[in-house]
Amino acid sequence: MKEKLWTKDFWAITIISFIIFFVFYVLLTLLPIYIADNLHATADKAGLLVTFFLGAAIVIRPFAGQWVGKYSNKTVLVLSSLAYLIITALYPFCHSIEVLLLVRVLHGVAFGVITTVKGTISARLIPASRRGEGISFFSLAMGLAMVVGPWVGLNMARHALYIPAFWLCTAVALVGILLSFIVAVPPVIRHADGSAPKLGFAAMFDRGAMPFAVVTFFMTFAYAGVSAFLSLYARELDLMAAASNFLLCYAVFLMICRTFTGNICDKKGPKYVVYPCLLAFTIGLVVLGYTHGSVMMILSGALIGIGYGSVTPVFQTQIISSVEPHKIGVANSLFFNAMDAGMAIGAFIMGLMVEGAGYRAIYLMGAVVVMLAGALYIVQMKRRGNVKLVSTHELH
Repeated sequence: MKEKLWTKDFWAITIISFIIFFVFYVLLTLLPIYIADNLHATADKAGLLVTFFLGAAIVIRPFAGQWVGKYSNKTVLVLSSLAYLIITALYPFCHSIEVLLLVRVLHGVAFGVITTVKGTISARLIPASRRGEGISFFSLAMGLAMVVGPWVGLNMARHALYIPAFWLCTAVALVGILLSFIVAVPPVIRHADGSAPKLGFAAMFDRGAMPFAVVTFFMTFAYAGVSAFLSLYARELDLMAAASNFLLCYAVFLMICRTFTGNICDKKGPKYVVYPCLLAFTIGLVVLGYTHGSVMMILSGALIGIGYGSVTPVFQTQIISSVEPHKIGVANSLFFNAMDAGMAIGAFIMGLMVEGAGYRAIYLMGAVVVMLAGALYIVQMKRRGNVKLVSTHELH
C-alpha cells in the first residue's frame, strides 16, 4: 500500500509555498507601474525594486540554511511567515521611492528565510517512497503562482487598483501564517555520523556545480527583462490585455512541456531538452522585442514558456548531479542563488538600459545573453559529458 502523501501538513506547506510566490509575483508585476504613476519614478528604479529584494534574499539565505539545520523548523516557519505578513502590510504606506526600497530589502530578507525553511519542511513531510511525485506537486505550486500572480498584478494595475492589490497580498499572506501554525513539522534531522554541517559563506559553493550555476545565472539574467519590465513595456505599446494573455500562454506551454521534457532528459540526455529550449527562448525574446501587436506578444509568451520554463529544472538536476551526494543541499542552494542573482543583476542593468535604449534593446540583449549561455553550456557538456543525472528522489 502506498504511503499517504496528501496529508494535512503537506497540503498546508504546499499552499504556503503558493502564497509566498503569489505575493512575490503580484508585487513584481504591479510595483513598476505603481512607482511610475504614483511616485513618478523612472524605469531604473523599477529594476532596483527587484535588485534590492533579491539581493537581500541572497545575502540572508546562507544564514537561513544554518538556522534551519540548527533550530526548530516550526519556529523558523512561523516567525518568517509573521515577518512576511507584517512587511507586506507596509506597502500601502510607502509614499516615497526611498521608503519603498527599504521595505523591499526587509521583504527580501523574510522571503529568503521562508523559502529556505518551507523547502526543507516539504522534503521531510514527503514519504520516501513517493518523494519524486511529492516534490513534483510541491514545485507545481510555485509554477502556478508564477502565472496567477503576474496575471492578478497586471490586471489590477490596468485599473490602477494599487492599494487594493497591496491589501489583497496582505490578506493572502495572513492565510500563510495561519497555515504555518497548524502544520506539524518533523524534528531537525542530524547527520548520521553526528558531525555538524559546515557553516559560513564558503559552504554555499562547490567547484563542480559552479559552471552549470553560471549558465543558470545568464538564463535568469535574460528572463529578468520579462519579469520586471513586461508590464511597463505592454503599457507603452497599449497592449496590456495582450500581456495578460502572454502570461496565460506562458503557463499553458510551460505545463505542457514539463509533462514530457523530464522523460526525454532521463532517456536521451539533457542536451536534447536544453538546446531546443535555448533556441525557443532566444526566438521568444526577439519576437517580444519586435512586438507590434497582440499576436506577436502572445506568441512570444508561448516560446518563452517552452524555453525558459522547461529548461530550468534540467539545470537544477545537472547542478545537483555535479556534486557529491552529501553536498546536494549545497548544490540546491547554489542553484537558487544563481537564479536570484541573475534576476537581481539583470533587472538592475536592464533598468539602466531602458532609459537610454528602450525596451526593445533589453529583450534583444537578453537574446544575446541566452546565446552566450548556450555557448557556455556546450563547452561544459564537452568537458563533462559523462555526468550522470541523479534520480528524482535525490532532489531535495
